[in-house]
Amino acid sequence: MSLIGRFATAAAVTSFAATVAVWTADAAPGATNATPVGAAIFQSKGCAACHSGPDSSSSFGDQPSLVDAPTWAAQRRPGMSATDYLRESVRNPSVFVSPAFVDSGGPTDGMPDLGLTVAEIDAVVEYLLVTN
Repeated sequence: MSLIGRFATAAAVTSFAATVAVWTADAAPGATNATPVGAAIFQSKGCAACHSGPDSSSSFGDQPSLVDAPTWAAQRRPGMSATDYLRESVRNPSVFVSPAFVDSGGPTDGMPDLGLTVAEIDAVVEYLLVTN
């Protein structure tokens, strides 16, 4: 590997380690490392624009609130755990449309595909299911 390649690799590893350290330092007592990651994804991918989350309020306020997901997600679809229900809802939102969904006549008629990776979906789901 060239000197520049080694330098770039070292810089990437250092940056990743620093990011994880910041996420860990910001985590609430008892929260896992994925919780801050999930919160960041919830904000940066636009989830918070339409949905209120555990520590945020939506910009529009008319879509299903995800604030109390630990209390209702396991009952939404019989036979599905809260984790499985939320994963499915993010990955394939049209499979089961929440009874709390309101078609407001906006730019979409449902939740858009946000192009999240499996790891991002898992981090968001963990974030939504953290109880304080």
